[in-house]
Amino acid sequence: MRICHVTAYFQGNMGYQENYLPAAQKKLGHEVVLLTSDRLAYHPKYQETMKWSDNARIVGEGHFVEDGFDVVRLKTTWEWGAHWWVYCPDLWKEIEAFAPDIIHLHCINGMLSYQTMWGNLSRKYTLIVDDHNNYFNKVPYTWKKWVFYQGLKHFVLPIMIRSVSRVLPMSHEVREYLYTELGVPRSMTTLNHLGADPEEFHFDETLRREVRAKYGIGEDRVVIINSGKITEVKDNHILLEAFGKVVRQNPRAYLVMVGNAPKEYRAQLEAIIAREGIADHMQWLDFLPHDELTAHYSASDIGCWPGDWSCTVIEAAACNVALVQPDLLYTKYSSANGNSLNFARGSADDLADKLLTLVNDDARREDMRRRSRELIERELNWDALAKQTVEIYTRCLERQPFPAEPAEA
Repeated sequence: MRICHVTAYFQGNMGYQENYLPAAQKKLGHEVVLLTSDRLAYHPKYQETMKWSDNARIVGEGHFVEDGFDVVRLKTTWEWGAHWWVYCPDLWKEIEAFAPDIIHLHCINGMLSYQTMWGNLSRKYTLIVDDHNNYFNKVPYTWKKWVFYQGLKHFVLPIMIRSVSRVLPMSHEVREYLYTELGVPRSMTTLNHLGADPEEFHFDETLRREVRAKYGIGEDRVVIINSGKITEVKDNHILLEAFGKVVRQNPRAYLVMVGNAPKEYRAQLEAIIAREGIADHMQWLDFLPHDELTAHYSASDIGCWPGDWSCTVIEAAACNVALVQPDLLYTKYSSANGNSLNFARGSADDLADKLLTLVNDDARREDMRRRSRELIERELNWDALAKQTVEIYTRCLERQPFPAEPAEA
């Protein structure tokens, strides 16, 4: 099968679906190419969170091999970076040159997405669209956004969706978001989760000892890890307030926070650290290269992501890390094996209670660590997800019916 992935931005050696899914499909024997813009993603305050200059984002156009598969970077003539919108005039030229059996479009909303869907109205390739937008991606939901979404729902997507064979929401919440906000029928969707590479991400006792020795963390400490881009929507301020409560009740608790934060938010977090008196019970590390994460997850016992969800949750789970996450639809599938304690998002008290439960209960924590790894090995690994995605492609190509996806309470 010839599979063409289309995404607005791509960066090699990251933990995103665009990095792993094409590689896993190629491993299955399919011909794969990924088309993208000539630049890296416009992350919020990327100069501080990613340590990039404006020029560092511009990779340039051309053909590359990244993460083991072909990547074509297209000349970008227009960008609305804050919303990850780019326009690449040669997109359809490259698609038709590759002559795919399947076009896999990443994200339903964006200029490159509309380019692909609009162009396919007349070309009629088998087009699959996946989407990762949870409700938190809309915050703040201003009146301008309301008008914009109403326009998409009632005037734009009813036309564009005619060129799409199937829509793949990443989580249960994304499915409801697509239905409620964009009018995508549930009958047109199939859940297609994110995963991790269990060979790359796995528990390593030697690395655990090395990392703990490096930072002077005793073997008796129960290490809580948080990693990723640290911005206000990730709720690290809630994590620090909760951790202050935990460590006062059980000084075995230790926090490792990995990632860079914008200057204003960093100052806010450092003030909380000083106020809570937790500086001697934690490490705040700069953003780590992707290939160093396994060692730091192995050194940890509990992973906590208190705000907007990140794919690093799955990678940590693959390294035998018990999870603590918000009790919302977007964490449902990463909590599916009794491997996570979930709390009311925004409540430092509830978060502290869940963290303390695991810090105090060695047996329960170890059982949940095992269950995290089990979930990845059984379901949330890229080999299994690539096979599932190819099965979806095949159903679409052969016009086979799909089982109904139920509504979420």
